[in-house]
Amino acid sequence: MSQQVNPTESQKKWYPSAVFLCLVGALLAALLLALPLLREPGLLNTRGGGDSPFLLQRLHQLETALRDGHFPVRWMPDANYGYGYPFYNFYAPLSIYITAVFRFLGFSYVRALQFSQLAGFGVAAGSMYALGRRWFGTLWAGLLASVAYSTAPFHMVNVYVRGDSLAEFWAMAFYPLVLLAADYLLENSGEHGRRRSVALFGMAYGALVLSHNISALIFSPFLLLYLLLRWLWLAVERRQSGHNSSCGQAQGQSFALHSSFLLLKVMGGVALALALSAWFFVPALVEQSGAQLGPVTEGYFHYSHHFRGMDLVQTSLMFDYDVAGGNAFRMGLGQAITAVSGLLVLLFWRKGGPGSLSVKWFLLPGFLIATFMITPLSRLLWAQLPLLSFAQFPWRFLSVQAFVGALAAAGLALLPGRKWLVPALSVVLLFTALGDLHTDHLVLTDADVTARKLAEYEWYTGNIGSTVSAEYLPHTVQPRPMTSRWLHDGRRDHVGVVTGAATVALVERRAIHQSWFVQAHEAATLVFPTMAWPGWGVTVDGEQVEFQPAAGSGLIQVAVPAGEHVVALHLSRTPVRLLAEWVSLTAVIVLIFLLFSRPRHLPERKWGAAFVALLFVFLIVSLWPTGRRTDDDLNWDFAQMAYLHHENGSIPFTDHLYLDAYQYSDHTLKSGETLTIEGEWSGSGLSGAPVATIALYSPAITRPPILAQVTPPALAVDSQALAEKLSFSLTLPDDIPPGLYVPRLVVAGHQAVTPAGLTRGSLFLRPVQIVNHTVALADPHGDLDVAVITAAVRDAEPTLDLHLAWFTARPLTHNYNVSLRLLDATGHWLRQLDTQPGFGFLPSSVWSVGEWVPDWLAIRLPELDSTQRYPLLVQLYDVAEPGAPVLTRRLGWLQTRDDAWVFQPSVPNYDLPEGVERETAVFGERIQLLGSKLTQDDTTVKITLYWQALAPIQADYTRFVHLLGSETGHSPPAQDDSYPVYNSYPTSQWTTGEIVTDDVILNIGDVSAGEYQLIVGFYDEALVRLTAVAADGSSLPHNVMHVGKIKIED
Repeated sequence: MSQQVNPTESQKKWYPSAVFLCLVGALLAALLLALPLLREPGLLNTRGGGDSPFLLQRLHQLETALRDGHFPVRWMPDANYGYGYPFYNFYAPLSIYITAVFRFLGFSYVRALQFSQLAGFGVAAGSMYALGRRWFGTLWAGLLASVAYSTAPFHMVNVYVRGDSLAEFWAMAFYPLVLLAADYLLENSGEHGRRRSVALFGMAYGALVLSHNISALIFSPFLLLYLLLRWLWLAVERRQSGHNSSCGQAQGQSFALHSSFLLLKVMGGVALALALSAWFFVPALVEQSGAQLGPVTEGYFHYSHHFRGMDLVQTSLMFDYDVAGGNAFRMGLGQAITAVSGLLVLLFWRKGGPGSLSVKWFLLPGFLIATFMITPLSRLLWAQLPLLSFAQFPWRFLSVQAFVGALAAAGLALLPGRKWLVPALSVVLLFTALGDLHTDHLVLTDADVTARKLAEYEWYTGNIGSTVSAEYLPHTVQPRPMTSRWLHDGRRDHVGVVTGAATVALVERRAIHQSWFVQAHEAATLVFPTMAWPGWGVTVDGEQVEFQPAAGSGLIQVAVPAGEHVVALHLSRTPVRLLAEWVSLTAVIVLIFLLFSRPRHLPERKWGAAFVALLFVFLIVSLWPTGRRTDDDLNWDFAQMAYLHHENGSIPFTDHLYLDAYQYSDHTLKSGETLTIEGEWSGSGLSGAPVATIALYSPAITRPPILAQVTPPALAVDSQALAEKLSFSLTLPDDIPPGLYVPRLVVAGHQAVTPAGLTRGSLFLRPVQIVNHTVALADPHGDLDVAVITAAVRDAEPTLDLHLAWFTARPLTHNYNVSLRLLDATGHWLRQLDTQPGFGFLPSSVWSVGEWVPDWLAIRLPELDSTQRYPLLVQLYDVAEPGAPVLTRRLGWLQTRDDAWVFQPSVPNYDLPEGVERETAVFGERIQLLGSKLTQDDTTVKITLYWQALAPIQADYTRFVHLLGSETGHSPPAQDDSYPVYNSYPTSQWTTGEIVTDDVILNIGDVSAGEYQLIVGFYDEALVRLTAVAADGSSLPHNVMHVGKIKIED
């Protein structure tokens, strides 16, 4: 018997529902907004508002740690120039974990980031569509809310201007999910529904905290407001139903029970969310005292600099993404009009029940409060509310304002004619968001995203571990490093031997584990190239040993006994981290129970097919060949495109000039060798043969704080008239400092530009390495010394260029600061430059031991008197104790010769001037007072002392001149305690037999009338006076020499 077929069933066709079409429309709008990410090859480049290459480092380091078994990830093993950095202990990581999923699926670094951003657009659009539809009861409201939210300027700015703000971008995607989960939490009363609602709310709110804790901080009060309003309206509904019922008392009891139950559900959901995210935020809060978080809320990052007042809304219809003057961090005109219009519609909308009223009265105060927090009117709250200052920028409330404003704009979908109004408004909003958006991309392959390349990115930009302020460095690291031995000479695995003698070799290195073989010829103190941070532990031959942060650099310092040993370094969990992770693990188990305590139906077949199709697309894209790139077009600039990248073609300059390719003769060179750079040029800009100049610099030439004080010198320069093929020759001087350098290319009359036409900063080519070498100089004075190799005045600025050489007899762990001070004849400072050696790129912790290490510094000169000569002083000091220099040297004098300023290095004087009153006293058996001169006027006493070094002096003694009256036991009414010669010529610099002329001026204008004695002497750093012996060999009382009397009249 044949089976009869129902023609209606067999011929039924599937037509997309209105729900499906509106959702597709919302997602297509999100895709359209994400297309600028994908339309050009490479990573979207942002610089002024946030550095998008930060995402490369965050993703690369997270992947590296995960592949090495470090979970949850807290440590960037290769950041901080290879020393490691606890970035993920303090920065909410969920957005990068999401991105890492795409990376583990096989996508390149760039593609993984693009898919993560695309997914963020999709989640925000889909969840906002669902929330708008739910709240307003119409598909059109859901569509308009979704488009308004996706096109909200701050939502777009987090991608296209603040390129490193993937965390905040994803946080905005979780805002609507949190409120959807809150609605579900409040409305489900069935047992299983209650469990799932608590689980879903905990997941959504926990994801927000893990995505961006600052966004969670500023969103939470608005969430609390919404929950309170919804609870009040639910209470109204219950009471109204109670009044309409004959069982009023029973209804009242039921209401009280229901309210208590709702409160328990909300508390349970919040507790689950906090427990799920505890593994991150608890250690971040508890351990923040160990990080240098001060810069996070100071200077530029202080909230007071970022309020928006009358300039809150842009005046042009198309949103302007320019960051100048904070222009991009404002509301868009289209956004403001639709949000305010929607609020007005809702104010006068009378349809709907109590639930719609709760929505209305959430949107109005929510929008007003978010706007208020952006303006200076909220200054008092910013100053008083705990933790709010960590939000840094009041305009961060634009995210909440965008969320509330988009929902308010959905109120326009309640008007008649919504079927044409909503599409029209959607098109207008898309136009305002995309119409003036211009993007640039960094063309990169995975070969350009390595630990070394990322360390070079830190070195070039000055950022550490994708943080501008290096705020997660521990307090033991002072000052902030600019480079490392890895970048300085390529020896990442070098272990410093501070005391004793030992050889050390790396056995194994992983993200949080290192193993070293040590052969100690005697007991030794070793400094390992890993930053000390709570959780690191050290074992020697399997036995746990104590370690300490090395002074200054903060690296792990360990004492080992003589013999052969295996030293292991391992990052473990601190008690706080362990407890927080156990809490989160328990929460995950509870979450699984709440979600799957009952069997669930499998997803419908069509959704399973869609998922498989999506995976297939991902597989095709991930396996699509990306091609290989050569290094002949790699370039970067500090202002716009600060990551070393390729070009999609040639490097463009203004007026149709292009650098097609370039090659180096070598990447590693020594002093005296020549770096040849051959370039290939094209374009009509070649006509007229403009002059091109290539100069070799350290990244100091890009640092605004340094440039504000002086322009660092070029190490080698060559200029040529441009031709299609051109060769530059840079001969390296014999005293060039070792390290990593970048050639800067400047073409007269032309400026490098981005593909989008933005003017770039000075163009730099890929770096070259100058290997370690030393210079031959005279024997040093003591264990720490400095000498002048050459010095010359740059007339154009004017600037004194100094070629110095540093010497240390022992390994240094400190990264000392150097201070250059130009003095006048009386010792007053005229100009000062404080920086690290090499402007930060020759730190003292990488100096070779027992050899002279060359260094080039410069100091800008003030207006000087050509009849005078000006001493130049140099000091080395620990930034933790700037008043206690470890080295002071007078380098020489600046003076005129043949109408030109020249620098005269210090030359010992061995002749005593005529007419000096001879007096003899010997201090500490090494310093002899030969004589003195004394003059006096109404306000000052000047005494000139003539010292002679009888033997080499190892220490820097303080010379004192005190004015003493008849009364004893009182402080001298006038005194001068300093190094000789106006604190510029320390005794350790004196040569045997040298005569030092030391002028001392005491101010006596406020000294009472009477007769006074002048005494002189020396004391050491422990304030112990040197013994003083008279000419006849007798000891002088109190170890001082009386050198004259003065009388002060009324």
